[in-house]
Amino acid sequence: MFKRKLLKQSKFKRILLKLLNVYAYDKETLNLVNPNYDNYKKNIIKFNERSLNFSRGYLNLSRKIKKLDIYYRYSPQNFLWNSSKSAKRIIQNVKKEKLISICLLSLKESILNFVRDKNFEVSLNLIGDNSNSDFDNHLSKIAESNYINVSFFKSKIKGNRGSYLECCDQALNSEDIIFFIEDDYLFETNCVEEMILSYSRISSLLKEDVVMCPSDYPFFYDSSYATTLHLGNNYKWRNVGETLLTFMFSKEIFNRYNSLFRLVGTQINDPFERPLHDIYKNVNCIAPIGSLSHHISRHVPVVNNEDWLTTWNNSLKNYETLNLSSDYS
Repeated sequence: MFKRKLLKQSKFKRILLKLLNVYAYDKETLNLVNPNYDNYKKNIIKFNERSLNFSRGYLNLSRKIKKLDIYYRYSPQNFLWNSSKSAKRIIQNVKKEKLISICLLSLKESILNFVRDKNFEVSLNLIGDNSNSDFDNHLSKIAESNYINVSFFKSKIKGNRGSYLECCDQALNSEDIIFFIEDDYLFETNCVEEMILSYSRISSLLKEDVVMCPSDYPFFYDSSYATTLHLGNNYKWRNVGETLLTFMFSKEIFNRYNSLFRLVGTQINDPFERPLHDIYKNVNCIAPIGSLSHHISRHVPVVNNEDWLTTWNNSLKNYETLNLSSDYS
């Protein structure tokens, strides 16, 4: 391995360790390590405090996460599988309203999986594009939770660019971590936990904020990125040079590159997200090896053996048990 500079340990600490008969300390970082060996296969991260990797010792998490503001934009009028238009989705014969409902429920379950035992604030801002009050009320029932602050906004401009710009407008009121989400992404239960804990750990290591993509897109394997691997919570993350429009970033990055963020919606780009790719030339953009979220769009969202269909079927069952409305079944 490459030579690493060792941190010096005081003679007093050495004597103290001997007297206390404590020898479990990492020889490279010289951090005191008293791990729970029942979890020896995993990294251990205590939220907003420190991370333990068994070969490297403790890492104090300098990048604290204050709040998560999610901007979820939805349009129930987009083309469907049985549409006569060319755009068809991979889930056959599903109404767009039902697709949105199931994807939103999967996001909610992922949020709750992380926040239930933590003092951590999450706001879920639902941004409707060409929707109606009945469907908005339906989504409100799905999203309702004591652990999540839910708000509704109407896009001032119809269409994909308009709802994206509405996200940008509303994100001006965010506090720390921002998560833009499109309505056809299905979330694994561990997605939010993995992203938040890994954001804190990797940003602490790099000493700068990053952009995170939740999906391991197949098109990532068509390009030769100058990439680097990072250890997150339970996943490995790698540098990539492009994303679609579901991604996580910080308010500081948003403020610094606000003009480029808005160019996605104010001009015609090829590809659609091209201004974001220009940001990623200066900011580390990372994606998990193995998807945490699956894009239920026109192509099967699979890399290697990812079982996205089981996740869909489980979320479908959860949605059906809610029995909210036959209009969106």
